[in-house]
Amino acid sequence: MKRPLSRLLLLAAGATFLSPVASGASAPSGRPASARISLTLESGFTGQTDLEARGAAAGGVSVFQTSARINMPLPPLSAQWFPGVSLRYRHHRLDREAGTPLPADLQSISLGLNAYGVLSPDWTFIGSVSPGVAGAGGLGSRGFGVGVMGIALRKFGPDLSAGFGLRYDSLARGSTRILPIATFDWAPAPGWKAFLGFPRTGASWRIDNSWSAEFTAEMDFGSFQMNDDPLPAGRNKPPLNRTRLEYKAVRVGPALKWEASPDLSARLGAGIVPFLEAEYEQRGYQLKSGGATGFASLELDWKF
Repeated sequence: MKRPLSRLLLLAAGATFLSPVASGASAPSGRPASARISLTLESGFTGQTDLEARGAAAGGVSVFQTSARINMPLPPLSAQWFPGVSLRYRHHRLDREAGTPLPADLQSISLGLNAYGVLSPDWTFIGSVSPGVAGAGGLGSRGFGVGVMGIALRKFGPDLSAGFGLRYDSLARGSTRILPIATFDWAPAPGWKAFLGFPRTGASWRIDNSWSAEFTAEMDFGSFQMNDDPLPAGRNKPPLNRTRLEYKAVRVGPALKWEASPDLSARLGAGIVPFLEAEYEQRGYQLKSGGATGFASLELDWKF
């Protein structure tokens, strides 16, 4: 049985899958105002944390992660439907203590086929199909999977919007296989915004035209194919080859965002990681962090 905290955080991950879409204003044509070619680069470091499994110490790990994502709008199909494509690569490098049953690297690359539909003046639909591969130590055909997402969004007024939907990941074998999605975006006062969305949930305050301050919680998770056991001689564990690894981590803390221009922005975040978990769902083997650790992150975003 999974722990209540794990279930709550996974529900939050599903509920925070797509807020940037929910909060995006629309251009006069009906296409989202942000529908331009964009490149996003991210990096982050999670400090050393001890791990335990089955009530015993199971080593420790620190994580350095990087990702790159490019989004490109395609010509409209009609006055209501706007397609797009995206490509995303992620890499987690795990610096492990001796005796830690985790791989040294987690990698994934995926292609997104996206659609934005204007259903009515108040309702819009966002959908995507994302084939890709994800694996430990390398990318291979055994790590092939398809993600499917659909969400309906309702605009209640100029300062309030919300949505609901579902996300499915064929590669996952645990509780991240099917996740509900709910979004919320509210501007209660000039300069202030509260939001649910991927990859962040929280609140922001615009200091001036260039600077914003945020306090957010964000969840990083993914499913990866494991071909080889990272610790074949380890005790108190089952064989971990030919299975799937579910990685989950939550980061909480403040951030500062700088918009150098409408086309270029940078975001610096820091805080704590109260929850980190690596689960071999099919083998009934779960590693979890024994306490909180720190993190720092940097994100750069260009629009063309």
